[in-house]
Amino acid sequence: MNDGALEGGTPRPSGHREVPARPTPDRSHWPAIGGEMGERIRAYDWACTPLGPIQAWPQSLRTLVDLMLASRQPACIAWGAECTSLYNDGFVPILGTRHPAALAKPYRTAWPEIWDEYRAVIAATMAGEAQHVTDRPVVLAARADRPARWLTFSWTPIRDETGGVAGFYCAATETTGRIIAEDGPRASREPALRETGTRDRALFEALDQGFCILEPVFDKQGRPVDYVFIEVNPVFEAQTGLHDVAGRSMRSLSPAHEEYWYDVYGRVALNGEPARFEHEAPAQGRWYDVFAYRIDDPERRLIAVLFDDITERKVAEDARRESEERLRQVQEAARIGSFEFDRRTNKAIASPEYLDLYGLHEDLSGFFSYEDWIALVHPEDRPRIEAETRAAVADPGRRQLDYEFRIFRADTGELRWVTARTKLIRDANGRFVRSLGAQWDVTAEKDAEAALRESEDRYRTFIAHSSEGIWLLEFDPPLDTSLPVDEQVNLAYRRGRFVECNDAMAAMYGLSRAEDMIGRSLEFPLPSSDHQARAFLTDVIRSGYSLTGVESVERDAAGNRKFFDNSMTGIVENGELRRLWGIQRDISERRRAEEQRTLLIHELNHRVKNTLATVQSIASQTLRNAASMRDAKEALEGRLIALARAHDVLTRESWEGAELQEIVAQAVAPYASRGEDRLHLSGPEVRLSPRMALALAMALQELATNAVKYGALANATGEVRVSWDVEQVSPSPRLHLRWEETGGPPVQPPGRRGFGSRLIERSLSQELNGVAQIAFRPAGIVCSVDAPLA
Repeated sequence: MNDGALEGGTPRPSGHREVPARPTPDRSHWPAIGGEMGERIRAYDWACTPLGPIQAWPQSLRTLVDLMLASRQPACIAWGAECTSLYNDGFVPILGTRHPAALAKPYRTAWPEIWDEYRAVIAATMAGEAQHVTDRPVVLAARADRPARWLTFSWTPIRDETGGVAGFYCAATETTGRIIAEDGPRASREPALRETGTRDRALFEALDQGFCILEPVFDKQGRPVDYVFIEVNPVFEAQTGLHDVAGRSMRSLSPAHEEYWYDVYGRVALNGEPARFEHEAPAQGRWYDVFAYRIDDPERRLIAVLFDDITERKVAEDARRESEERLRQVQEAARIGSFEFDRRTNKAIASPEYLDLYGLHEDLSGFFSYEDWIALVHPEDRPRIEAETRAAVADPGRRQLDYEFRIFRADTGELRWVTARTKLIRDANGRFVRSLGAQWDVTAEKDAEAALRESEDRYRTFIAHSSEGIWLLEFDPPLDTSLPVDEQVNLAYRRGRFVECNDAMAAMYGLSRAEDMIGRSLEFPLPSSDHQARAFLTDVIRSGYSLTGVESVERDAAGNRKFFDNSMTGIVENGELRRLWGIQRDISERRRAEEQRTLLIHELNHRVKNTLATVQSIASQTLRNAASMRDAKEALEGRLIALARAHDVLTRESWEGAELQEIVAQAVAPYASRGEDRLHLSGPEVRLSPRMALALAMALQELATNAVKYGALANATGEVRVSWDVEQVSPSPRLHLRWEETGGPPVQPPGRRGFGSRLIERSLSQELNGVAQIAFRPAGIVCSVDAPLA
């Protein structure tokens, strides 16, 4: 993307073909200087190297290449962060068998055996300090005929157009012949030779590549059938996995070793031609990059082998090839458009899928510009996209750019959504030079997302406004539905968590909002210690996690019992329960009403039976003890009326109980005369059970009837005091009630106990589970009751 476009230039209409400017010189035949290396440099595919296409090389590099190729002195150039190698024809003998593979290789790869020794020299040169070495012995693995060479080197820093050091120029002269031919004492050369031998050994020990010396073994027909290890370096074992190999043959170490290796090493030993190859050693499960060459006396047929374990690289290459093939197929199938943009030309080479994505004609590849592209971006998205692009290009550390935007197709004007991913390529100084990218149509996904959001909004609205409790229980990890039921119940308690519910459900458990329910386990509503709760879960599991209209008894946040009507369905995949959806209605009030109705029916049945028994007893005793039918009729009516009044009080209270004050008042109400103050009632509020209320009502009726006939209410001056109190004692409070008569006719103890007395003392004591006593005092009757309230 050019600077003008990034500074907000006006976009041109899509598909615009730019009129070419003044023709630039044809660089396709550069370098024009002859020689083998000039031709090799011209024919090499530099686009695959860090230097990039040869047409885009900076002028400083091009000038130095011309200078190097024209020089008769052996020379090479290392350029860029990787120190990519170029060299002239004069440098070829120094390279030996590494020519022509060393071309375009990083300096470290081209000279592995001397890299550690000369790394500091190269670093100093790249830092801008020229270096010079005279008559330096160098061990070159690629020069099997004479591995130890004497060379004179000079390294000169090279600066590019920015003024920074971009590489170095190396001029080399081999002085081996002169050193050997020089006259002088042998002793004068022995230090150098000893230094060379010491350096050879140091190099041998310090190599980060595997190294070994082999002696091939031939059969009687001269065919290579094995080889023996003479010497190996420390890295050998790590690279091969073989141990203690010196003096042992390969077949003894690895009988399954491939014949290829015996053949190639035998050939090098016989004809002396070095071999460079990559090959797999299946027995070791590894790939190797190998350089083998003959050493020492040809008659000995010894060979040296320098190798690298490249298994990871090979695996990566295979994976990359498979990935690239998959990518190609996916790109074709998924209609993913790719492009390569060159900032220098401001043009993009686009794939057919890319052009089709934008509705552009297929012949626009190579003519499509930044302005053409940005003009098709939706006006509302354009400022954002341009700003993000400028920021990414201007940031030297930015290597990738991702965004989504809308476009209008050039042919139909149709609105489409596009996802773009762009890799930013920069030079050694961090300047943006080109980009590689892919774009694909995501309109369908966007439409689906919009539809999903709309659906989810409807769902959320429904859930939020529903009066029924709606919930989702998730199991992590999923629950194996093939396990025994009891084990599934235990796992459900441990793994199940509420991940979703509405406010209505939370309110059913006494919680203020749905969020208070999220994250809770089944232990909250269905305690694992509750047999009824576990039985309910057992039924859910046995139903296959799918049931409707099943009632459960649960607990709310306060520990109160709650009744729910449930429907639920489980999401089971591959025999594992992952989620459980449920809808529930709170039927607690209905269940309580049903329980109350059942209780009342039972209570009514019980009370009717008791009442009839009481009536039967009253009638029997009344008739047995009455002096006349008139007396029997009056007594029987009075007692039945008292019983009816007590029933009235209990009926108003739904037979749940009655107030003692009202029972006493009802009993004495028929005997209260207007204008008189002869009945005195006092005591706190006391709630009586239905059974206790009926018993006291009957007793008070007897006392009142007796008072009217024979006691305090039989004259005009007598009074009746009814008082009660509650004593708070353990294990339950006790009721103390006292009926006391005064001012009536003198009282004579009866010769025998009548029905009324027996009703009070015996029946009342039995019904109340307490003590009732009647005292016939001269001043009036006193009846005291002591009974537990519970």
